[in-house]
Amino acid sequence: MTRNNQGTVDRLDFTAVLQQQDADGVKLTFVVPTDVTGQSDATSILTLKNQLREATDRLLEQGRRQNEVDDLLSPVAALLADSSYWRLQSRSLVVFLADGFFRAVRVPVELTEEVTVGDRFNLLPLAPVLASDRKVYVLALAKGSVRLFDSTRNVIEELPLERIPASFDDVIDELPERVVDVRTGSAGPAGTASYQGPDGDVDRILLEKFIRAVGQAVGTRLGTARSQLLVLATVAEYLPIFTEACPYPAIFDDVIPGNPEHTLPDDLRSAAWRLVNAHEVVREAEEQDDAKSLAHAGKGSFDLAEILRAAEEGRVDTLFLPRDDEHITDAGSRERANGALLATLRNGGVLRTLGELNEQALATFRY
Repeated sequence: MTRNNQGTVDRLDFTAVLQQQDADGVKLTFVVPTDVTGQSDATSILTLKNQLREATDRLLEQGRRQNEVDDLLSPVAALLADSSYWRLQSRSLVVFLADGFFRAVRVPVELTEEVTVGDRFNLLPLAPVLASDRKVYVLALAKGSVRLFDSTRNVIEELPLERIPASFDDVIDELPERVVDVRTGSAGPAGTASYQGPDGDVDRILLEKFIRAVGQAVGTRLGTARSQLLVLATVAEYLPIFTEACPYPAIFDDVIPGNPEHTLPDDLRSAAWRLVNAHEVVREAEEQDDAKSLAHAGKGSFDLAEILRAAEEGRVDTLFLPRDDEHITDAGSRERANGALLATLRNGGVLRTLGELNEQALATFRY
């Protein structure tokens, strides 16, 4: 569980949910919109209460006894009564429930309320979280602090710096003493040191040394054979100095401008994806064209029923779904898309989501 301005986010690992899918018995999924501030907790609680009532009615209609239904739904009833839990939310809550299985996951994605009762858990709304979509690195580079992040479109995670300098002072403290002449009499407010030199421009030289040191260390940290974009949040003038020093091959050619020292991680995530969106749209279009060519050649399909059969047989190599699941409108198509998603992941296939997908689904086959 993490706390940031995405609210309280649980670990986004759905391995246990996928494993439980193979067990017999009814499976329920509750999707509840929530508020990162916790100020709308009463609304979210009411939504889940109504969903619990709907689930109860459906289970009774299936012939279950009231006491069996009450026992099955008791973990959700207990969650409703936990007032402290509802004050710590992200953008949505997804609850998975089956006989002997309960998992509630707070996710940083805005989802539409929904309850499903059937043979499968409903993971379709979570496709953007489950997908092996592209990520970007975000480097927040300021004199006062250096932070490195790994970000999907929905989630951002801070990475350990390892040997990357954490600040300007970390680099300057390692320079030979003769390079820096700190004159006590010239110290500014609160003892701020003044760096002087014969050319009168040591401040600039030291700043460039700092940027270059960070660039070299980032190249070592990330490796030189990676294609994941690295986006800098920094003063624009730093970018050419950093790029020259950093051997990492996929540095984006624009920056999130300004001093990022106090910028929240989620704001960095949003800004980074706004910046690279046009670039990613082109890459996604190329990837989609390649997949369509395979489908037209008989090595894939656009038909959800055929894709579901192939996924259950372990033949789907890559399943493409729309990033916004509301593009799959009718109940039958949603059920087939969800089944294909589950089977693809269980059988080691790759799930991708695309922002522009004219079809309800697209898949390429292994054979």
